[in-house]
Amino acid sequence: MAIMVLGGAGFIGSHVIRKLASANLSTISYDLFSNNTLEEEIRWVKADILELNTVERIFFEYEIDSVIHLIGLPTIGYCRKNPHLSFLLNVMSVQNSLEAMRKTDTKRIVFASSAAVYGSAFSQMTLKETDATNPATVYGHHKLIAEQLIRSYSEAYGIEHVILRLFNVYGVDPSIGKDVISIFLRKAINCEPIYVHGSRKVIDFVHVDDVATIFAKSLNKKIVNEIFCVGSGRKTTLKELTDIFKKTFKNLDVKYEKATDDGTGLVAEIDKAESMMEFSPRNPKAGIEKHIVSNIRK
Repeated sequence: MAIMVLGGAGFIGSHVIRKLASANLSTISYDLFSNNTLEEEIRWVKADILELNTVERIFFEYEIDSVIHLIGLPTIGYCRKNPHLSFLLNVMSVQNSLEAMRKTDTKRIVFASSAAVYGSAFSQMTLKETDATNPATVYGHHKLIAEQLIRSYSEAYGIEHVILRLFNVYGVDPSIGKDVISIFLRKAINCEPIYVHGSRKVIDFVHVDDVATIFAKSLNKKIVNEIFCVGSGRKTTLKELTDIFKKTFKNLDVKYEKATDDGTGLVAEIDKAESMMEFSPRNPKAGIEKHIVSNIRK
């Protein structure tokens, strides 16, 4: 039996596949692209998730035990500009996966959702799995629709699911990353000023290796039909983030600008993940500093 990782060539997907391979689990990467950094023994299926007939054929061809779904269009601004593409990648990719699972009697899916399902106006409280969802973006709405699709297939067809609501995942190659850490790092390396809109904005940063670990643990058959918040559980303000950068870049020019949403942000309450999956994410301040230094040395 094999684990099908949909989106295995992506940022998180490639880390998940390495984690599964290190545990000697049979893994298949399903993507339109290969990833040259993956081990040669990892099987790669080149296919389009939006072609339902193709998805079904591949699910019939391989003996799949579980599915890890990481396909999506994660950039909030890009989803706003391209709502139809967002729907296809964030919703239809899930629908096609579930339909193929139903027809092939594949019984388990682990889905990469997002903290964006909660909205954006939180500040003083941490967010837990039972808190109300109130998405404020196209991306957040589509992720919530995908969650609802998964629960509907679970209720109607017995497909087991684990939904992981990811907060701000870092650790990507800064030359291609669109996250705030990658943007700041490119600026700092090029000796350009960093502009910070709202120094007290709060972000919950979680390292991609910790995220890959919890995806692997979500395959545990004893964990059924659960939702987990996946962050570090710690608040980091943008001011604190720039202070971390200043430890390495002594002459960094940081320009702080006022923002209407200053002081707000999303932070995960990770008690459930800690207790049920022994999730123990690293401290983001130490992790971010190590990430910065390691990328300067490349």
